[in-house]
This record gives sequence, structure tokens and C-alpha cells, in this order.
Amino acid sequence: MRRLKLSTKITWNYALIFTSILLIINLAVFFSTQLYNRLSANNEVEQLAGALEEKLLSGEALTREMFWEEGILYPLYAEAESGDTLIKSEELLNLTNQDEWLMERTLGEGKKSSDDLVIEELRVAAPSGIVTLRVVKDLSVYHFMNSVTLVTLIIASLLGILVSYVVGYFMSRQSFQPILAMTKSAAAIGPSNLHDRIEVPEVKDELKELSETFNGLLDRIDDAYSKQAQFVSDASHELRTPLTVIKGYNDLLNRWGKEDPEILSEAIEAIRLETDNMSMLVENLLFIAKGENRKMKLSPVTFSVKELLAETAKDFSLSVPGRVFQVEAEEFSVTQDRRMMKQLLRIFLENSVKFTKESSTITLRAKDQGDRYCLQVEDQGEGIAKEDLKNVFERFYVGEKARTKDKAGSGLGLSIAKWIVDTHGGEVQAKSTLGEGTTMEAVFPKTMQI
Repeated sequence: MRRLKLSTKITWNYALIFTSILLIINLAVFFSTQLYNRLSANNEVEQLAGALEEKLLSGEALTREMFWEEGILYPLYAEAESGDTLIKSEELLNLTNQDEWLMERTLGEGKKSSDDLVIEELRVAAPSGIVTLRVVKDLSVYHFMNSVTLVTLIIASLLGILVSYVVGYFMSRQSFQPILAMTKSAAAIGPSNLHDRIEVPEVKDELKELSETFNGLLDRIDDAYSKQAQFVSDASHELRTPLTVIKGYNDLLNRWGKEDPEILSEAIEAIRLETDNMSMLVENLLFIAKGENRKMKLSPVTFSVKELLAETAKDFSLSVPGRVFQVEAEEFSVTQDRRMMKQLLRIFLENSVKFTKESSTITLRAKDQGDRYCLQVEDQGEGIAKEDLKNVFERFYVGEKARTKDKAGSGLGLSIAKWIVDTHGGEVQAKSTLGEGTTMEAVFPKTMQI
């Protein structure tokens, strides 16, 4: 079954469902017919017995002709027993009761018996004495009709199977024609014509949703290619800028800076800063490459979140004395990669430092939420524009306000932060209002699933 085409599977499933429904309907018809015959026989026998009982109570004497007048002819049968007298509606029929009621019918030299009977037996206190009245209907006359009905329903079911398969085959073929066309269109799209899209059907159905979804996938791939190209351009620019600065200061030193302490100090400091920028950029690129190739090994350990926040705040207090780093954390422990979680906090803090003024307060929070916990880094900085907020975690994305020289970056930090959060099974979001500040929030399970 696994090797069958999807259209064939749909055909068989359609045939199976249709056949099952048909069989259920046919069985319901068959058994309801039998039930109707039995209920009708019961009602008919009760009515005849009631009519005969009224005649007996009125003092009339029951005779065979009276039975006939009431319409009691085979398969109906009636008998009235009073003492040693037995009056029957038909002499060739005989009703006996041993373990169960049995009706025997004399046909020529042979006899035919039936135990499929509906019987109504009454004891009537007639003016002439106690009369035992029995009215019977032989349901064996319906056996042939039931057999014919059953055979007819079986034949109808077999024809239904055939018809359902044929109809299912043509329906699946017709349904899959647009899919085959979409497959051909998709197969024709490659790197040289990545901007092409498959045709979207006009009818609003699942195929239209599928084609729109696939076109959306192509849009994302196209966007990824564009971002990759933009990244190569940005990375080249980012690397070219510090290299140009280093080369410029190197030339300056070679010409006349060796003997001038002021120029020498300025050049060394500039070269150091640009080297640090290059080192950070290269480290980020290597981090992303390792993460995408799943070569990054995580080492979960159990540690106190409050201690981690205090340690990270202390590190930044020493390296960035112009900001106030405040810790508000509950005491609890988690099992995660401590080094990665510290790197996550550093990324959040570096962004906060970049967009806050001197003496601003940056708050690190940790909240216990049962089997999960929440990390927050809140600042009182410039905030993020609404149009930038939804894109801040995308790789290579740099907001418009972050493109100034003193705040420019490669757009990799927050994308790395998101990768760390996703790897630990958490969720991250940025909350911000322009002019009021930004809060980076990440929610994690306390125990990392490896």
C-alpha cells in the first residue's frame, strides 16, 4: 500500500468508504424489511383474534366459514377449541406445541412444517363455555422473498463497488490534474528563475491554498537568497572598513608616527578597536555556521539563574561603568547550557547599552513560572520602531535607527540570541515603545531537552 500512488490510494479509499456505506444501507433495508413483516403479522393476528373474541362474547358460534369471512386463509390460520370440539380454518393445517409451536401443512402425500410463526392465543369465556382461540400467521412464506431481497442487495453492493471504483478513479484523476500541473511548474523553477511562481487557480479551494503556500515558500527562499547576497555585501563592507582603518593607521605609523607618541597611541588604540570588531564579526559568522550545521555541542548543567544574572551584571558594570545594571531575580535553579545562556544575556545587554544614554538603568529579571521561567532585559533607551520590531530577530537585519556609525552592527546578534532560545526549547519576543525603552523577553523550560 505504501508504494501506491496517492491517486490510487484515494480511489481505493473512496471505493471502500462508498462500499461500506452501501453495505450498511443494504443491511439496514434487509433487516428493517424482516422487522416490518413480523410487526405487521403481529398486528394482523392481534386484530383478527380481537374480532373473533368479540363474536364469541356476543354468543355467535365460530365456524370455518366465519374464519373465511374474516379473511383467515393461508398463511393465516385460526382454530377454536372448546372441550373435545376443535374448529379449524383449514383442515390441511395442523398446529402442535411440544417444545415450541409448530405448524404442519399437508401437501399431497407429503407434509411441510414451519416453526417461524406469529401466534395470538386467547381464552374466551363465551356464553357456550370456555373457548381457547388461536390465530396464527406462518412467516415462512416470506423466506423466498427475503432470499430474493438478499441476493438483490448483494448484487447491488457488488455493482456499487464497481461503480464507486470507476467514479473514484475518474474523480481522483481529475482532481490530481491541477496538482500535476503545479508539480511541473515547481520543477521548472531553479536558481536562474527563482522569481517565477506557479499559477494560482481561480477557484477558492485547497489547491489554491496549496499553490499560495508554495508561492509563499518560494517568496521566503527568494528573500533568503536576497538576504544572503545582502549579507555577503554587508560582511564584505564590515570587514573592508576595519581593514581600511588598520591599513590607514599602519601607513600613518610608517610615514611619521613612529616618533610621535600621540599619533602612535592613537593608531594603536584604533587598530585594537578595529581588530576587536573584526574578531567579533568573525566569531558571530562562525557561530551561525556551526549552529546551522549542527556542530555546536551543548553542555547542560544545573545552575542558579539569579547567580548567572548577578555575574553577567557585574561583568558589564566593570566594562561599561556609564550604565547602572540592576538584578531582580527569584532564587531557583535550571538545567541548561550555562555558557549559552550567558551569551544570550550579553547579546541583550550589548543592545541595551548601545541604545541607552549615560547613567541609564538596565534591569535583568528572572521570574519562576513553575516548570518554566522567564528572563527579561529591560532598558530605558530609544526604543524600537514598530516596523522594525517584528524583524529584529531576523538574520542580517539592521533597523533604520541602528544604521548610524556609532550604533551600526552586522545584524547577527539578535538572530544568534533567537537561535540560542530555540535550541533550548524556549520562546523569545521584543517589547518596545519609541522613546520609552525596550524589553527583551525569553521564556524557557527549566530542564533542557537534549
